[in-house]
Amino acid sequence: MPRLKKEAPPQDDIERDFLEAIDRLRDEEPKNKKLKARKTKGTLKINFFNVALEAGHSRTLIALEKGCRYPRVRELILQSKAGLNGLPTTLNEVNAQLRAANAELNAQLKAHKAAVLAHFNAREKAEKEAENERAAASRLRKQIAESGKVVTIASKSAE
Repeated sequence: MPRLKKEAPPQDDIERDFLEAIDRLRDEEPKNKKLKARKTKGTLKINFFNVALEAGHSRTLIALEKGCRYPRVRELILQSKAGLNGLPTTLNEVNAQLRAANAELNAQLKAHKAAVLAHFNAREKAEKEAENERAAASRLRKQIAESGKVVTIASKSAE
């Protein structure tokens, strides 16, 4: 059975630049002056802007969610932000990541279901209260009509 490769080769020189920039930022050895200053301040982070700045290419090549030209680089940056070390290399790592994502999605689903149920119950309660108010108003109108002692007061504009 063939083994999984550590990483696929870069598709072009730009992707290689981005991958090398990510490695330099992980090692905290940037070449860019601004990033060196951030390192000394202790504010150096791996994000789309810093990787693009270190690679010397446009941020839009990796930062756009839809139509990203280098999705592998984007995924590596997102995983670095999340604290993961890189793309999974074994099936066990893939399964662990998928199970973690599945657990997170199930928790979100439960939270959304609870919110929907709360909104549904509030709407049902409001509809019942509105129906009770309509019924009470109808009873009062009926009582007034039955009493027959209703006198209409003419306003000055009606005269």
